[in-house]
Amino acid sequence: MRFSSLGLITLGTALALTSFVSSASAVVTFDQDLASGWTQGTGTSNGHFAVDTEANGVELGLRASIRFVGPITPTGNLYIAPVGNSSGKALWNFEFSVNTGSLVGTHSLLTITGPSGTFAFDPTLIGDNTPGGGPLYQNSENLGFSIFPGLNFNPNVSGIYTFDLKLFSADNQQLGDVSIQVSAVPEPSTWAMLILGFAGIGFMAYRRKSRPTALAG
Repeated sequence: MRFSSLGLITLGTALALTSFVSSASAVVTFDQDLASGWTQGTGTSNGHFAVDTEANGVELGLRASIRFVGPITPTGNLYIAPVGNSSGKALWNFEFSVNTGSLVGTHSLLTITGPSGTFAFDPTLIGDNTPGGGPLYQNSENLGFSIFPGLNFNPNVSGIYTFDLKLFSADNQQLGDVSIQVSAVPEPSTWAMLILGFAGIGFMAYRRKSRPTALAG
C-alpha cells in the first residue's frame, strides 16, 4: 500500500463545527444517514454521519463508532469516544464513505491529525473496501491498525483526532470535503474511580494532619 507520513503538529483546543454548513456547490450536514446507504461491518447501521452532498451525485461521509457496538451520536461534528484498548486496538473506529456519483477519474485523500502526528492516505488503497468496484467505496478502520504508523497512536491516552476527507477530480480540482473530530476520553467509570481515589488520598492526608502531636516525655 502507498501511504505517506506528513510530519508532527501540535493540536489546540478542539472546536465542533456548527450543525449545518453550506456553500454555493455543497451542503454539509451532521448526524445524518448516507443517501448511498452503509455496507460495512456486521450488524452496523446507517446514520450519525457528517455528510457532504455535492453535484453529480457526489457524497462524502465520516463518523466514529464503538467497535462491535455501533455509531456514536455526535454533537455537531464532534464525537466523544472512550479511551482504552482491546487486543491493542482502540475501542472506537472511524468510518468513511465516498460516492463519486457520475464522475470518473477521481481520487480521494483522508488526512488524520492526532496529538503526536499527521497521516494522509488515499482510501482507495485499502484492500477490503466495500462494495467492490463502482463509484461507492466504504470502510471501518481503527487507528491501532499497523497501516497508520505516522500517528504514533496510543489507545490508552486521551486526545483529539481530526479526520478530513476530500475528493478531487483527475486534474486535482477539489470536488468535496467533510471533516469530523473525535475526542478520546476516559469512560465515566474510569473517571469515577479516579475521583474516588483522589478523594481517598485527600481524606488520609487530612487525617494525618488533624492528629494531635504527641507530647514529648
